[in-house]
Amino acid sequence: MSRPWRKRLRSAIGYLLLLAVVVTAVDLWRSRDMPTALAVLGPLAILGGEEVDLAELSREEPVLIYVWASWCGVCRFVSPMVNLVGAPVVSIAIASGPDARVAGYLAHHGYDFAVVNDEHNILARRLGIQITPTLLVATKGELKYATTGFTTLPGMYLRLWLARLGRD
Repeated sequence: MSRPWRKRLRSAIGYLLLLAVVVTAVDLWRSRDMPTALAVLGPLAILGGEEVDLAELSREEPVLIYVWASWCGVCRFVSPMVNLVGAPVVSIAIASGPDARVAGYLAHHGYDFAVVNDEHNILARRLGIQITPTLLVATKGELKYATTGFTTLPGMYLRLWLARLGRD
């Protein structure tokens, strides 16, 4: 490898590390007032009426909680990745209309993750969420590893992996 390429590679790695530090700091700052107990959400029902107990579900393995909206531009890029994650996912659709409208949106895009319709932003307010999309990991009945805005599939896998490490 010639010297100019080494210098560029080192610079690129340095910028990526700096970006990772900044993104992590912003996520920590945004989630500082977020509750940690899943109990704040209360009982949840996904579209179709089935009850979901996130606290119980997260005792077995980490659960990805995806807060999104049908009108959110960034969610249009993140939702397909959430659909691929392969871990348990429970999503909360905020201010996206009545159940039939949300179900139609999911069907149109081919998403098969579980959705709780938060038509009036009640759950979003309980969680202190002001930005979509927001992703959280629930483990052992607690909320951990919150991130907002654009998130990659590797970023989701990393947060789920960290939650699994913390279970031991």
